[in-house]
Amino acid sequence: MWGGLATGVPAVRSGTLDGVLLAVVVMLPLAAFEVVNGLPLAAQYLERVRASAARVFAVLDGPEPVRDPDEPAPLPAAPHTVRVTDLRARWTPDGPLALDGVSLDLPPGRRVAVVGPSGSGKTTLASVLLRFLEPSGGHVTLNGADVRDLAADDLRTVIGLCAQDAHLFDSTIGENVRLARRPATDAQIRDALRRARVLDWVESLPSGLDTRVGEHGAQVSGGQRQRIALARALLADFPVLLLDEPAEHLDTETADALTADLLEATEGRTTLLVTHRLAGLDAVDEIVVLDRGRIADRGTHAELAARPGIYRAMWERERAAPAISVS
Repeated sequence: MWGGLATGVPAVRSGTLDGVLLAVVVMLPLAAFEVVNGLPLAAQYLERVRASAARVFAVLDGPEPVRDPDEPAPLPAAPHTVRVTDLRARWTPDGPLALDGVSLDLPPGRRVAVVGPSGSGKTTLASVLLRFLEPSGGHVTLNGADVRDLAADDLRTVIGLCAQDAHLFDSTIGENVRLARRPATDAQIRDALRRARVLDWVESLPSGLDTRVGEHGAQVSGGQRQRIALARALLADFPVLLLDEPAEHLDTETADALTADLLEATEGRTTLLVTHRLAGLDAVDEIVVLDRGRIADRGTHAELAARPGIYRAMWERERAAPAISVS
């Protein structure tokens, strides 16, 4: 602008530049600056977008982990029995077996807990049951029908997941639960919250069901977030409920209370509980202990705690660990 003034004023005095055009000469650099001002930021975002696109294309160009059959078989009618026979699975074609010869039965109403140290194959088992991962060998059947012959979306109407990182949307408690069944009434939502042992807390809030939970459930505690997610799964009324590490990332006291509530809420419902916490597992019908992808032991809590093995060692460590409470 100073340069425009330095050259424009003498030009006006000499008559070679009209006085009105002097303003144009002076303001032109400022206008040009506003146009190009965003270019450095655009260059920064360009690099970010390229990195994001590379990650997206890496997923899109990769092989499909699970492929639906061209002509899916019809979904078997209820009641549903899930049977796992000599199951083997790996995450990469040339990788080690994450599951090697696992078998278990989930007839209607039976509750089974799968426990084991980190990396033992617990989450891999859940992924295969939900058709997120293709088995490398063995079979998973639903009423005798191989799940690989069924459409994955159909299968997931029978086997429902309540995961450790269950997502809550930045909406109200009622709307987050209603996602499971849009036509559900407030009475049905309250019943699901009651079975998840969280209704008393919800009704104590000034806005009740209309209380907003914040982005990713930031306005509620970890235990409350998991109970809201459980209420959503209960409202969906899945015949088979898969609970994958629901007490993960919670303090000891909250984790044990949540596990007890989960087992009470799922009484009479076919349930597979994948967990690293052993407190309360005396309520399930069978406990399957995994170690490096294989079944190391199985039985009831009393049977496993009475004999030497991985389960008793885990049980003794858990009882000896001091309780840590997070307020």
